[in-house]
Amino acid sequence: MMNLLTCLVLISSIVESQALANYRNIESCLGQNDNRNPVIIDTDADVDDLWAILYLIKVPTVNILAITTVGDGYSSPFFSTSNILSFLGLINCSYGIPVASGQSVPMMSSGWNIDPKILNSIDTYLTSPTCLNQSVDIFLQPSPFEAVELIIFTLKYSSKPVDILVLGPMTNIAEAIIRDRSIVPKIGTIYVSGGQFKSMSAYSSLIPNPKLGTYPYLRKTSDSSDNVFLDVLSVQRVDDSGVRQLVAMPSIVQNQLPTNLTQLNMKLREWDNSAAQLMVQMQNNLTNGFCTRIQNVKSLYVLSANADQLYGQGISDSPRNAMKINGFSDYKICTETNSDVFLTEFLTRIHSGQLHSCKNSYNDRFDIKLQQCLKKYAFN
Repeated sequence: MMNLLTCLVLISSIVESQALANYRNIESCLGQNDNRNPVIIDTDADVDDLWAILYLIKVPTVNILAITTVGDGYSSPFFSTSNILSFLGLINCSYGIPVASGQSVPMMSSGWNIDPKILNSIDTYLTSPTCLNQSVDIFLQPSPFEAVELIIFTLKYSSKPVDILVLGPMTNIAEAIIRDRSIVPKIGTIYVSGGQFKSMSAYSSLIPNPKLGTYPYLRKTSDSSDNVFLDVLSVQRVDDSGVRQLVAMPSIVQNQLPTNLTQLNMKLREWDNSAAQLMVQMQNNLTNGFCTRIQNVKSLYVLSANADQLYGQGISDSPRNAMKINGFSDYKICTETNSDVFLTEFLTRIHSGQLHSCKNSYNDRFDIKLQQCLKKYAFN
């Protein structure tokens, strides 16, 4: 007679075998016969994010699987997903790309809140009579998946590693990794918009000074990156998760790019679009891209409650100096750019006609196919 231990081992083997079969069936069911680079865009739906999304939709080598929104950045939770959906509708991509609502509070708040007047201007950018004054489709619906859930499922069942472009705080990405660390090997490269990578020797002092800032911070500490400062803990959790490659377009370099586009008679912030362009440049190994110098650095953000003016500050240094401090993460950062190449690529691309990542049918969207495949194989 079969003993209890043998029986349990046999049952476990059958369960594991069935789980593996279901996994392979779902992956096959999704029909992922696409040679383009799969990408998840995680965004706080600021104005510059919209331009970055438009740019990437028109890049033929990019396949946007999902857009996930976070509500603890430069838009309020009530508007972040709605504005992305409305924007897609305005560019004739209604229901063409899944948009999922995500986290609305940071993992750990610094106490700094963005001015409500700034948030209101961003939230109403598309529809306000003083801004674009557009009529939008109020019946557009977000993905049936929550953002973190969609990130996990997309990575889990993708047939190849997926790149993630982070255009706001990293709250959604960190939460996805915490919920299911098995997704980490399925992340290709995380591309970050913003960040501070400042040598230790460049700081006038590394000694906390309560006179220069204490919790709760009513304003961001000097030179720190907005997207980082809004949720520093989430950045640390992503950076230390074991992701194979981290790439950043540092805030200081973004601020050197032009904002006045006289040929379009408008002023345009290029922060997040620069991160999008950097991603395309590196995905395709372009030697003539706008980023003319990429540097390898060690990066760490100060998280201590006793850091005062150093809280949220980014430190980077050579491996030799970094040995004095544990917890550094490896980053590739763009340190020099060609503004003419940057603007030419951006303007050429947004004026092109085809929306490469926009599906023609609602049922062809990745999240809808995923929902159908899960229902067929995972829930039975």
